[in-house]
Amino acid sequence: MSVEGSVRERRRAETVQEIKAAALEQLAEGGPGGLSLRGVARAVGMTVQSLYHYFDSRDELLTALVIDGHRSLAAAVAEAADATRGRPQAERLWAASNAYRRWALANRPAFLLLYGTPVPGYEPPPREEVIGAAVSLAEPFLDVVFDGWSAEQLQRLPLQPGAERLADADTTKVPLPAGALALFYELRAQLHGMVMLELTGHLSPVTDYGEDLFRGMIHRAAAQLAALRAQV
Repeated sequence: MSVEGSVRERRRAETVQEIKAAALEQLAEGGPGGLSLRGVARAVGMTVQSLYHYFDSRDELLTALVIDGHRSLAAAVAEAADATRGRPQAERLWAASNAYRRWALANRPAFLLLYGTPVPGYEPPPREEVIGAAVSLAEPFLDVVFDGWSAEQLQRLPLQPGAERLADADTTKVPLPAGALALFYELRAQLHGMVMLELTGHLSPVTDYGEDLFRGMIHRAAAQLAALRAQV
């Protein structure tokens, strides 16, 4: 690539990032229904027609934000998981879970785009790139949640009454036996639920103790995992 071409590509990448940042700012200010290409174009100082050279629709811009958000969140959790490799499982679980929590608090508009109220009229397309980004978070969490577990132990985890149909679930994206898969998503729901309560201001009257509540919950989860591992 020529120097001129390299400069052009760099400028395009910078403009794309500026557009994405403006879109997230609109979502932060106006909520899930507050995004418009006209408003984004105005924020970055270009016409809507010029914006179409970068994103051909509102949905394409939203999809780019969704992919970025999933990848960035997964990278933050993976970094924490990697940094604690070889340490006690409870310490690793706390580090990865709190990385998830801290990313959510630091990137509220992006996190709510991923997991909050859907943007009216928008559904993430079932493209492999989107699906792959969405499930990329599972890998680092699997690494810490079942750290030290053998394949036999995972296989022996039972499904709880009422969850028997999970035995027929497609586990291609999250390769776990049915009982372990159910446990994994139960733990995921616990940590995500606490993060959402803190992020949306629903921890009253203990609003100032979000991290303390979260730490205690993860400590309990680690103890429960250790007890389960000893049983199977």
